[in-house]
Amino acid sequence: MSITQPTKRLAQQAAPSAHGPEIAFAVTLLLAGVAIVAAMQMLPGDFVLPVVSTLFFILAGLVALVAWRSTRAKPDRLTYWDVAGALTLFGICVASQVEPDQMVRLIEGTHRQH
Repeated sequence: MSITQPTKRLAQQAAPSAHGPEIAFAVTLLLAGVAIVAAMQMLPGDFVLPVVSTLFFILAGLVALVAWRSTRAKPDRLTYWDVAGALTLFGICVASQVEPDQMVRLIEGTHRQH
């Protein structure tokens, strides 16, 4: 006679997708790609890199919130923490490409009066 536990079956059916972090990574990269193209079309050249860098940091923060709420962690698989870390790294890399002169122009503004 086998003993079955209906709660196990219910837990397995209600478990979050095993590919959640991969899907989150793909969606955030797709969103960032669309935002980069839109920023290049609509914003002056000096604004594109800072906006993209900020977007990566915001996306990393949102994914980190999801990771914080998620209790499931398997070290042999990609996790939400990994995705948040990768997005943070992307944001740092993009921010490192902003020229100091470009940042001064952004902060000062073009027609600022004293």
